[in-house]
Amino acid sequence: MYRQWLGCVMIGLLMTSGCLAVVEPDIFEGEDINRLMEFSPFTLHDQHAANFSSSSLNDTVVVVHFMFTNCYDVCSTQTQDLAAIHEQYTERVGVDLEFISITVDPWRDDAVALSDYSQVFNTSWPMLTVPFLNDENLSLIERVWTEFGVQVTLIESEESTTIQGRGHTVYYNVEHTDGVVLLDFNGFQRVRWTSDTWNATGIANDIELLLGGV
Repeated sequence: MYRQWLGCVMIGLLMTSGCLAVVEPDIFEGEDINRLMEFSPFTLHDQHAANFSSSSLNDTVVVVHFMFTNCYDVCSTQTQDLAAIHEQYTERVGVDLEFISITVDPWRDDAVALSDYSQVFNTSWPMLTVPFLNDENLSLIERVWTEFGVQVTLIESEESTTIQGRGHTVYYNVEHTDGVVLLDFNGFQRVRWTSDTWNATGIANDIELLLGGV
């Protein structure tokens, strides 16, 4: 009897003290981001060398893609899939849905490189980089990466493409957290898709949920 009573007391204490963990519902097909994660406002340059302000994304669902133009495997596949999804939602883009790509290689990806890349994949959404290389601009784009949970590592390599100095080692490859983050109407990061789980149909389904106000 004593043990039964003690067990009831312990359960009651756990419940009233909030010690029983509440499991967040798994809503999306991608990786749910259960914490309310926002990002700081930023201004970068697009493939047309024009300023792009994140304020233009307010009150829309946003597909944020992290890529670089010298990535010839997952980035290419992801860009092709996103172009198809973008085409699928033509009537919503510019109304309540936006796409942007942000480079993780600003040392090589200037506006010209991003413009060429955009033409190759026949995309029309903003592809963003820094206007020019200096400590302030690099700190800005690094902050954007960090706030979206993107890790970028430069690895020296004799087999990588060359650059004309541009303030960094001439031979390097980029390792980074790839994929997309989906934002809801309130600017919160809600879903993450990487190459490990990449599925174009699943991404489109998650976009549909966010457009529905989930």
